[in-house]
Amino acid sequence: MQQRIGVIDLGSNTTRLIVMGYVPHHSFRLLDEVRESVRLAEGIGSDGRLQPGPMQRAIATMRLFNQLCQSSGVQQLIPAATSAVREATNRSEFLARIEQEAGMHFRVLNAEEEAYYGYLGIANSLSLSDAFMIDIGGGSTQVTLMRGRRFIRSVSQPIGALRLTDRLISSDPISHKEFKLLEQTVAEHFANVDWLGKHGANELAGMGGTIRTLADIDRKLRNYPLGLTHAYCFSRDSLADIIEQLRGMTVRERADLPGLNHDRADLILAGAVILHTVMKRGDFEQITVSGQGLREGLFYEQFLSGENPPLLPDIRSFNVQNMARTYNYEAIHAAKVRELSLSLFDQLAILHGYGSWERELLGHAALLHDIGLAVGYYDHHRHGAYLLLNMALPGFSHREQVILAYLVRYHRKGDIDTSELQVVLEADDPVRIARLAALLRLAEYLERRKDQVVQSLRVEISDSVRVIARTNGAADVEIWDANRSSGLFRKAYGREMQIIAA
Repeated sequence: MQQRIGVIDLGSNTTRLIVMGYVPHHSFRLLDEVRESVRLAEGIGSDGRLQPGPMQRAIATMRLFNQLCQSSGVQQLIPAATSAVREATNRSEFLARIEQEAGMHFRVLNAEEEAYYGYLGIANSLSLSDAFMIDIGGGSTQVTLMRGRRFIRSVSQPIGALRLTDRLISSDPISHKEFKLLEQTVAEHFANVDWLGKHGANELAGMGGTIRTLADIDRKLRNYPLGLTHAYCFSRDSLADIIEQLRGMTVRERADLPGLNHDRADLILAGAVILHTVMKRGDFEQITVSGQGLREGLFYEQFLSGENPPLLPDIRSFNVQNMARTYNYEAIHAAKVRELSLSLFDQLAILHGYGSWERELLGHAALLHDIGLAVGYYDHHRHGAYLLLNMALPGFSHREQVILAYLVRYHRKGDIDTSELQVVLEADDPVRIARLAALLRLAEYLERRKDQVVQSLRVEISDSVRVIARTNGAADVEIWDANRSSGLFRKAYGREMQIIAA
């Protein structure tokens, strides 16, 4: 039975709601997402009090979020607040008002809890084992160390994009003096974090709206062909170039910068300086962006209830299965196509020379090859590729996701053409895709009637390739269709192929 859960992250700058439909330990799907820039930490002075205007904006937004959850059948709601509420001297008053006026009882996360749930979001969505993580919020920045996919330690600094902007920036565009003060202030906060970039972890992953926005700016500047932010990587040098561009622009000019939401135009420079400082301090050459974070971490605690810590054991396999289930795949048919594909792959290893990585991708593509049927039968190979290229597939790099999309695209017919997305691929990937797609195509036609009539395959290799199919009935249709679809194999491997029944 599917359950519905809502998770709210009330941050210093932005508040977000996600609604997830899920079957515990089995599958889940994002059903809705809403964000609103309430700027709760705006105008906080030396007395540490939340101001009336921001509080009222937050309460009004929470009232709307609650109504949305009630009308959409949410059975459980998890509202969580972070640094702005955590540090406010009038915190009790604000929480009481939210409960009375919006009907929500908020959990206020301490700094380590905030870092921990962010860690869960990244650890369950990126294929990283040993890495540092950074989350730049409006009021604070968390840096976390993960080793062996386990939470090791974290530090929270009371600097965020909104807080720094409020306190340090009054000129527009920013003056040289204020920019230097901004850099100095951030550097001072991380000067004593001497474990950054050490402990055998040299990868950095980032979460949160500031980092996703910087990634979007970089994607637009590069004319990157994919619209995906999750798993996108950008370099420290590229970030430095973006900072130079931002510091010379007025807030109004920044609002027109491709990739930058207008409600972050005044805050993005401070956030970018925080990120650049951490990357320099830890000697990180690039950052990998996660589309998941604290909200998803809170969700995983419910989805994987009973696990400690709540980590998916195999991110890649789970998310392939999750995507397949989302689009109502035919599990028995997909499993047989996978089995036949991998049998061909293993027996033809002497010809293609590929290893476990290619084998894994082929197996995943086999499970996903028919997801386009959720759109329609005609051109379902194209529909499937579109789905793979236009939604995050946690655990996979963009290169891997593009390879999977091309394997799905060419599982039925067509000559391989990767020119549109070649910039995401490596030079030898078109050949790799052609050889793997040829095997997937043969397996698909050997399972033509989706009745598993072809039980197993035996491959004989000489100047040509002969495939002997062991069947449990008449497989004339399957063998005929596979033979007439063997042209891609001939092009990819440079050998003729013949398929016969045992």
